[in-house]
Amino acid sequence: MALRGPAATRTGPRRLPAARRRSQLLDSAAALLAEGHTEALTMEGIANRAGVSKALCYRYFDNADELLVAVAEREMVEVAQRVRAAMEATATFEASVRASLAAWFDVLAERGPVILALLSTPRLAGDLGERRRQLRAVVGDFYGRRAATAFGLSPRVAGTATVILLAGMEGVIDCWVERGIPRRELVDTYTTICLAAFQALADEPPLIG
Repeated sequence: MALRGPAATRTGPRRLPAARRRSQLLDSAAALLAEGHTEALTMEGIANRAGVSKALCYRYFDNADELLVAVAEREMVEVAQRVRAAMEATATFEASVRASLAAWFDVLAERGPVILALLSTPRLAGDLGERRRQLRAVVGDFYGRRAATAFGLSPRVAGTATVILLAGMEGVIDCWVERGIPRRELVDTYTTICLAAFQALADEPPLIG
């Protein structure tokens, strides 16, 4: 005889809308990354963390690497949106630099273990590299246009300098994470370097061609 009422229990994962279930799987993989459980980044490990069957995971992703790429994409999109929003809310070039760095630090403070784990995961080298290039393109375009206007530079010179300076962001992050240098000091140092570099290019434009 089937049980009815409060005494009855359901087995299996609770049914969720597809978007929420997909997000749950991404959250589970991100949690494993943040905790350093890279050995559990399999479809079975992620399913166990989410409390669902491995078969359900395969309804959303072909394999664990595809799921990790989706995690990386979600994190990079979040970073790009927050950095761009911070820059767009400023009125001067210097303020843009400081605001973008502050946004970066805020994201790393909240999501650092996940982002740093993604950056160091060999399984994502190619896919994550492409998303990092996309992020740099978004930020670089904004920086480049503002620098060209603020310092009277050609778009080409401003764009080239921006690409070079953005590469130094990894050094800023490394100084904060590995060396424990205060974020305010890093913001001041990096901003000073950027302003000095663009002013130097304005005072003595490089030969082109």
